[in-house]
Amino acid sequence: MLDSGFFENQVWDALHKAWKGYVIAKNKGENEKMELYARRVQELQHDLGLPISSFDDIGMSAASFLWELAQKDVDNQEQQVAEEEYQTDRYEQERFTDVYVGDFRDDYDTVDRFTDDNAHREKFTDDYY
Repeated sequence: MLDSGFFENQVWDALHKAWKGYVIAKNKGENEKMELYARRVQELQHDLGLPISSFDDIGMSAASFLWELAQKDVDNQEQQVAEEEYQTDRYEQERFTDVYVGDFRDDYDTVDRFTDDNAHREKFTDDYY
């Protein structure tokens, strides 16, 4: 099984068909199909670990194909790094915003200011004595 998820014999078969399609398209003068088949040939050769063919008659060199692959790898790596940073930033953000911020001093006045019972108790005790 290759990195593409296909078996090696399947990729060899596809490579043979892509070359055949390229030759037929070239004989008919169909440039768009020639580019399509040439691209498939290069992809399949890369998948099999073979040297990449250049198609100079239509301006598709092996170097440009490998450059595009390298650019895709760089873009994928940058995207993965950006996603990891986003996930980390989001986690850090949630971690800091979900924390309960409270002052846990033993201050009785702080507790009493949130209840009305204290004011009532003071009046009650003042009247009772």
